[in-house]
Amino acid sequence: MNNDELGLLADPTFEQYFLVSPEKLTLIFDAAGIRPEDKVLEVGAGAGTVARHMPPCQSLTVVELDTRLTELLRQAVPHATVLQGDALRLVRELPHDVLIGNLPNVVTESLIDVLPGLPFRTAVLATGHTNFDHLRPTFEVSEVTTISGSDFTPPQPSVSRVVKLARRDG
Repeated sequence: MNNDELGLLADPTFEQYFLVSPEKLTLIFDAAGIRPEDKVLEVGAGAGTVARHMPPCQSLTVVELDTRLTELLRQAVPHATVLQGDALRLVRELPHDVLIGNLPNVVTESLIDVLPGLPFRTAVLATGHTNFDHLRPTFEVSEVTTISGSDFTPPQPSVSRVVKLARRDG
């Protein structure tokens, strides 16, 4: 699927922007430190532009709320388990070592509140101007990069930060 076709799929009511920058994807995967034995969970999988390039792992589960995109995800990422549903609920139920998320900022803010109770090793999340200070006792927090404009199809009008959270206890 080319970028023009991706752009036509994006639904502004879901704040959908599909990350297509190879350079930014590489930075995300490097930060995530995905190992072959990892269970990876991607929330806000969209059209599968991140999942298609995911490094080898034991299992990949992708979650997308938009029912229009689930069949597309099954075709684009046939090795992944594709689930349609609420990421905030499913992230609590699904086992994962690595969490990758590109959700609307308001959803990411809610997700951040539940992170300390989840048993993952590393999370890499796209976020707005979120303050992570309250998570620092549990996680090492570092900014990976910023993403905006032509990093996405369609171009995202705002700038997002990509943040890595690595659990301090291992």
